[in-house]
Amino acid sequence: MTGSPVRPAGPQDADELLRLRVAVLDGAQLTDDWRTTFRDDMRERLGTDPNLLAYVVPADDGTLASCAIGIVYRGYRGPTHPTGRWARIHTVATDPAHRRRGHARAVTTTLIQAGCGSIELRATETGAPLYRTLGFDPVDGYMTLRPGSEGWTR
Repeated sequence: MTGSPVRPAGPQDADELLRLRVAVLDGAQLTDDWRTTFRDDMRERLGTDPNLLAYVVPADDGTLASCAIGIVYRGYRGPTHPTGRWARIHTVATDPAHRRRGHARAVTTTLIQAGCGSIELRATETGAPLYRTLGFDPVDGYMTLRPGSEGWTR
C-alpha cells in the first residue's frame, strides 16, 4: 500500500462522488432524477451533516481516485453497539485507473475510525477480501424490506 492522501470529502466533490458511485452500481438502471438527487444531497450535506461520513483520495488530474461513503446512526447501547453509534458503509469505489494502490483500504480505514461500536456493509465478491483483512466478518440473516415489497405499508 502506498501512502494514500486521504481527506474528508466536501461539497465540491459531489460530481466526482456521483461518478464513482455510478461505477459501483454495475448494471443498475439509474435515472437522471436519481443522479441529480444523489449529487444535490452530497452538495448539501458534506461538511455540515456529522452523520454523513465521506473520505476521498484525490488524483493528480483533479478527479477522485477513490472514495468511501458511510452513514452514522445513533441507537441504543448494547453488547454489539457499546457506544450507541453504528455505521453502514454505502460506497467504497476506486477509479479503475487508480486500482491496486491501496486507496480503497486507506479511505475505508479512515471511515471505520469514526468511533462507532459496529459497522456494516454489503461486500461485493471483489471487495470481500479487503474487508476481511480490515476485520469484517460475514453475518448470516441480514434481510431487507423495501417499498413495493409484500408487507410494506406506509
